Amino acid sequence: MLNAKTEEYEVDDGASLADLLLRYIPRRHREASKTWPETIFRTVKGEIVRSSDGTPLLKNYVVMVYGRSVDLNHRLRDGDEVTVLPPFGGG
Repeated sequence: MLNAKTEEYEVDDGASLADLLLRYIPRRHREASKTWPETIFRTVKGEIVRSSDGTPLLKNYVVMVYGRSVDLNHRLRDGDEVTVLPPFGGG
């Protein structure tokens, strides 16, 4: 969707994985900023669905840090390698 294989982001201290997905990526990809949230997150009437603790809920995407699945509340650290994988099928 974003047509980017690798990107680097400068994020604020204490930024979470959710912050990266909701603020930083759409800011860089303005052309996709309106469709990005509805593509990656569960939405109802255009609003992102959140868990009881306020964390946005992903659709069928997998988000990992250094190849390990982590919660979207994961706090990013300098040098973290984040991977966003779209839904895929198998058989």
